[in-house]
Amino acid sequence: MTFSPRLPKSPALQRMQQAGLTLSMALLLSACSGGSGGNDGSTSPGVDPEPPTVEPGDKPQALGGKKALIVTIDGLSYEALLQARQAGQHPALKSLTIAPAQTGGYVGTSSEQRTLPVPGWASLITGVWADQHGLRGVGTAAPTLSAPTLLALADKQPQAAMALSAADYRKLLGEDLQAGRILEAANCTDSDSCVSEQTEKYLQQGKSLILAQIQAPARAASEGGMGGQAYQQAVQASLASVDKLFALIEKRKQADASEDWLVILTTSYGLDEFGGTTGSQFNRNKTSFIATNKTLASLPAVDSAVTSTTDMNTLAAVIDIAPTVLSHLGIQSEQYRFRGSPLQAETRVRNVSFSKPADKNMVDLKWVLDGDASQEIQVMRDGKLIATLPAGTTQYSDPLPVSENAQTYSLIYSISSGKAASTIKAEVGYQPPPKLADTLKNGLRSYYTFSSQPFTDAKGGSSLQTSSPSVPSGELIAADFLDPSQPKGGLRLVGSKADANGNRGYRLSLSRELLGTGGVQKLTIGFWFRTPDNCHGYGAPIMANKNYDSGNTPGFALGLFNANGCDVRFNTGYGGGRNESQGYNVTPDQWAYIAVVIDKSKGIMRGHVFDTKKGAQFGSVALEARTIAALGGTGTSELGLNEDVTGQYYKRWGRSDINMDFGELAIWDRDLSTDELTSIYESRKPLSSLQP
Repeated sequence: MTFSPRLPKSPALQRMQQAGLTLSMALLLSACSGGSGGNDGSTSPGVDPEPPTVEPGDKPQALGGKKALIVTIDGLSYEALLQARQAGQHPALKSLTIAPAQTGGYVGTSSEQRTLPVPGWASLITGVWADQHGLRGVGTAAPTLSAPTLLALADKQPQAAMALSAADYRKLLGEDLQAGRILEAANCTDSDSCVSEQTEKYLQQGKSLILAQIQAPARAASEGGMGGQAYQQAVQASLASVDKLFALIEKRKQADASEDWLVILTTSYGLDEFGGTTGSQFNRNKTSFIATNKTLASLPAVDSAVTSTTDMNTLAAVIDIAPTVLSHLGIQSEQYRFRGSPLQAETRVRNVSFSKPADKNMVDLKWVLDGDASQEIQVMRDGKLIATLPAGTTQYSDPLPVSENAQTYSLIYSISSGKAASTIKAEVGYQPPPKLADTLKNGLRSYYTFSSQPFTDAKGGSSLQTSSPSVPSGELIAADFLDPSQPKGGLRLVGSKADANGNRGYRLSLSRELLGTGGVQKLTIGFWFRTPDNCHGYGAPIMANKNYDSGNTPGFALGLFNANGCDVRFNTGYGGGRNESQGYNVTPDQWAYIAVVIDKSKGIMRGHVFDTKKGAQFGSVALEARTIAALGGTGTSELGLNEDVTGQYYKRWGRSDINMDFGELAIWDRDLSTDELTSIYESRKPLSSLQP
């Protein structure tokens, strides 16, 4: 790295300055409105040195190849830029595509940052928001980046140079300077003219990546607002400098037509209507822009107005600039680390977010796809491919690595589609799940995993099929009640699927009597269960070995009704009455675990419902002798699923709109303890994990 010395002004340079040859800027410009150092929400002007002078010369050097020039003008508003182009006074603007862009992070998320100079500049040079680079614009600590810059992430180091007017901006590139990733860095603190001169020199030298930043419009706006003459003059002077930069680039291209420039004009934060930097999240403050000489396939909202109701998340963002630059230069590293997405891609991956379910050790990822969504989606975790998903997919659940200890995982997820990508850092807590009670394998008589059809009882104690051969089969669904989730392991029974005679549901045929006379004295039936929010007062049989038109009918049933939402009733009848336990609720569209324990010898039936939101619900009812004698129902040793044992319940009631999901159906010939059942729900492990 070299620092440019102060040289005396030559006559040739004075003539060029008088002709208006000024500013050429590269990789990111963020407006600096002054202030004293220390606070990461404002920039520090430092000492204003006499601007150094250089003689750029007339002959371009280092011709050919791909190069990038990014001009960031602090305080230049999107509206002022559009007005200047419409006025037609600046040749450079005629060839630029201009679109609004978002700054300030995503409102209401961990990425949100104040719309101030330093946080905005940090996002511009790192391609991430404050949840990764660490600068939110609050506090008084000296600004320090927690994320690598685009220079640190480049696969191959470009010939980089920078000229910045804001001292705090320069500080954020300190590691790049020390590491030699920036070959030349002029000391232009608080001097826009210095920035102009040095940027011109870098252009003449043929540097492949130039970072420049000026702040005259920001100063003028803070002192006299955006409607005054001083602001207009500052804007015009800055854009005149851009005109000269384009003229220099054109001169280079005339010398070598193969030279390929990406030029981006931008700002890293917005101003309020008075020209101030309040740091708020109003759309005006969040509006930056991307003006470029290239056609960028996934740059949205070109020339669109931004109003108070504009959804800022649909726009491009300042975090897209860094990956766009590296993509143009062909030095994007294989391990993608930007939250932003390269705008050259036909697809745009944006608004990546994550959440962790309270009841599972997994990370739920979501994202938005814009543009061409015809390519597969790849999900990377910490640089390793963990999933390839069908085109158009916008979510994925990733099980956390299993550990014996509680800890916080810090994971880097990257979502890519073709040449588009976006990365997010997820810090999530991990708690080792309770262990599945080893005793659950004792007395296990029937067990269905619902992982493939036709269904097979892993213990050989029963068979399961539709209530008639012509009833359509149920649908295999993901076992997302387990942790980690499995792609299959659930059975969905849709109430509308019936044969010509109105038969519905499934029928479980036991190889030997269970509930009736001659059956076991103690038993437990347990399964995972989920239903939509379509519970009704007429009820629906979850499981029954009887005609369930009345709960008084002899036999056993689990019913679904609508008291206080969706409620489960544990029912037994003896013909002239019933013994029933009520008051158990399940949350619609959420998996719950339901278990019934019957002890004939003690004359008791216990109900257990474990629900994500309702919690653990326990109850019991005494069973009369006549009820116990009638537990066998129709005496066929069969149980209906999403039907009663006749398969005609819904037909008789004229309904077909009750859908139910089942998972991990198991029957034990003993009375399980509450602790054993709790371990099934809390561990979320399959019973098969206990099998030898």
